[in-house]
Amino acid sequence: MYIQSLKINGYKKFKDFTIDFSPHINVLIGENEAGKSTILEAIDIVLNQKTFISPNASFEQYFNQEIVQEYKFQPSIKNLPKIEIELFFNDEKDIRSEYFNGLHSSFSPTMKTGIKFTYKFDESHHELLDVLYEGNYDETFIPLDYYIAEWNTFAGRKYINKNSPLKNVLIDNSIRKNNLFDSYSRRIYINKLAPPDRQNLSHQFRKNVQHFVNSNTEKLNLQDYSFGIDEGKTVLENLLDLKSEGVSIQNKGKGKENLIKTEIALEVKSDLILLEEPENHLSYLNTRKLIKDIQNKCDGAQIIITTHDPLIVSRLDLRNTIWICNRRYYSLKNIPLETAEYFMKTDNMQLLNYILAQRVILVEGNSEYILLPQLTINTFNYTLEKHVVELLSGGGITYKHYIELSKIVKNRLLVITDNDGDQETINSISETNKENSNVLIKCSPDINEFTFEVCLFNSNQSKLQTISEKKPGTTAEYRKKALNQNLAYMLKNKTEAALRISEEDDYKTHVLLPQYIQEGIEWLIQK
Repeated sequence: MYIQSLKINGYKKFKDFTIDFSPHINVLIGENEAGKSTILEAIDIVLNQKTFISPNASFEQYFNQEIVQEYKFQPSIKNLPKIEIELFFNDEKDIRSEYFNGLHSSFSPTMKTGIKFTYKFDESHHELLDVLYEGNYDETFIPLDYYIAEWNTFAGRKYINKNSPLKNVLIDNSIRKNNLFDSYSRRIYINKLAPPDRQNLSHQFRKNVQHFVNSNTEKLNLQDYSFGIDEGKTVLENLLDLKSEGVSIQNKGKGKENLIKTEIALEVKSDLILLEEPENHLSYLNTRKLIKDIQNKCDGAQIIITTHDPLIVSRLDLRNTIWICNRRYYSLKNIPLETAEYFMKTDNMQLLNYILAQRVILVEGNSEYILLPQLTINTFNYTLEKHVVELLSGGGITYKHYIELSKIVKNRLLVITDNDGDQETINSISETNKENSNVLIKCSPDINEFTFEVCLFNSNQSKLQTISEKKPGTTAEYRKKALNQNLAYMLKNKTEAALRISEEDDYKTHVLLPQYIQEGIEWLIQK
């Protein structure tokens, strides 16, 4: 089995949320607080009966706040907040299906395979709460003392985690919890060893402990009492610790610890591996090693990863990416293979910024990247940040791959490019612009303005007439063609000229954007 989909109602950010997963690798991306970690938590709650198993804890913090406010606006027993989380498995017909397959899901009367977790008001206390509501009881108070947590399969059977259909492990590299190592070691131990082997080791361990007690009876006697071993503390699984080269992983550096934990989890034959920000504390080289391990060792396991690392997103194939945004999800599985392979090969470190951005300006070279922020202020008297515009450098003619990506993520893309002195290029760009309403490619319509520096100079000749003076000996030609000396300097020293224009008082606040770029930015921010 594998997790086919997850449905969350009333838990944390998600009032009503459903997400589908692929059988193998799923990479969850999104802004901070988008709900990526909540998705892993929800799976862990259902499969492993986490969090809500303790009857004495206060769980009000886990309710969706929108539902809480609706209850407080119109308090009644039927409006009390509740949490429902459902895990749907594929309909694989094996011996476990009978236990998990049935009509007890939100898709009833259709048969589904899965587990349902519910945290709700216990109806057996209905009469007592009726009395409270009739008195001086604060109706906006959520009566958690009368709530119950239930785990049931879709067959209507009570679910306990020892009957989990999936061997699974959750590795949270984002934070360090007090009991992280104990629980992680225990989970790996359970997944790695078959039940008969665990029983045998447990028996041998307890037998040796008892032998120690029997061999030291006289020393352990204390007048009318004797020392014994607390049986609750001699459970082998609770004493296990993972070691690497004889050193506990919790005594390793945080980066090494994260790498070791992930490597071991991948080597163990788990059906499901949940990875929370596996890149945390890892160097670039170790991140690449981690990615190779995931690619080579998953061996049919389903992996669900949350990440903020563009390297993980691109190297694990963009088509495995799921974008969490505005309490919805967007799968990138339909991105063309050529585009996915391009990003896999280029280690594009700005990829996540591109996917998460509302509006993007994609430029070809360093000059545009350096100058556009300041020239936008000079021209429009506002910053790109004010209109939530992300400025990225595409490098060369790769913008076609970004266009394919924008078709999926539906952001607004402005491409600033050169016409290279080719009328056919200008015509081709014009045709491409007709195909996508959320993408606009802009270049100079004049074939004589073959590159950005020419456009910039022609738009600001009076302001750039002295720029070559700090570079004596600049010849008034470019590619064996006679040119204005200042323009020749800008073409021969593109990055240097851009830095000077962005920093020196003679130019910094005076130079304006070329007209075609002005038109592009106005289009980009218009809605």
